[in-house]
Amino acid sequence: MKFSLSILIELLLGVASLAAQASGPTLAAPEPLVAVFATGAMVRSEGVFSTDLIQGVPALPRVRVAPAPQLGAWSQLSRTSVVEALRIAGVDLSLVRWTGPESARVSRAMRDLGEAEVRDRITQELQRRFARNGGEIEVRLSRPWRPVSIPDESLDIRLLDLPTAGLQSLISLKVEGLVGGDAVGSWFQPIQVRHWCEVPVAAAALRRGQPLAEVETVLERRDVLVSRGILKTLPTAVQDYELAEGLALGQAFSDRSLRLKTVVFRGRRVDARIQAGTLEITTKVEALEDGYPGQSIRVRNPLSKREFRGIVQGEDSVLIPL
Repeated sequence: MKFSLSILIELLLGVASLAAQASGPTLAAPEPLVAVFATGAMVRSEGVFSTDLIQGVPALPRVRVAPAPQLGAWSQLSRTSVVEALRIAGVDLSLVRWTGPESARVSRAMRDLGEAEVRDRITQELQRRFARNGGEIEVRLSRPWRPVSIPDESLDIRLLDLPTAGLQSLISLKVEGLVGGDAVGSWFQPIQVRHWCEVPVAAAALRRGQPLAEVETVLERRDVLVSRGILKTLPTAVQDYELAEGLALGQAFSDRSLRLKTVVFRGRRVDARIQAGTLEITTKVEALEDGYPGQSIRVRNPLSKREFRGIVQGEDSVLIPL
């Protein structure tokens, strides 16, 4: 009996040993996730997000946990409030072991607005307003620009106090900066402006009265603000025009350079229609001046020698209103 009991005990001990070996080693409890809560953050106008304040959590969702502070102000966010905002959004950080402060100071992200950006933004706005039909606007600041601090976000520029008569070579602007539709500053800035265009210029010296159809021109890049009235293009119907003034080699055409072609010549007899109310008489008169369509010239009745003012209608034709 004693022998049998000892054998049974040995068998039981062997089974227990085998069971222990089959179960393998005991696993240690997993280490808790360690995350860092930031001491502060600089944010944009859309708000404060979880990724701005928390580091060390893999694949942490970007959740808005608080509104952004106003410009020039700051806010203090506690870690507890951030964790609670994330819990409400479905992100559980209850098992995280935290390092870092209990709260973070949050302010708006800022940057410097420099001269190059101001000049480029003014140029773009003037180009949009005044050079839609062609040409290139060039802007130089007449006074050195002092960098100013603005929110580090997309900036829009609004130009105020623009001259009502159109763009000029020297103007003083009020520049207003906008971020998200809100004004972040305004500054007075004098500028120099050039409006470069490809314009027709005389390829040779031209004389007054020369038909435009016979004129040779070339295109050159000129600042059309230097001289008002520079023509950017010549009339399509060149056969109807002639030069109203002489032009030197390389001189640009202006709105005073051309006129409709002379169709009435001094000393010639022309047809005249004399209107007096509903009465109309046709006769011959002598032109005392050259004239082009629409021009008022002096004419004379060859019989009475009386002079009148007549409006040129066409070739050898005038209208004399009474």
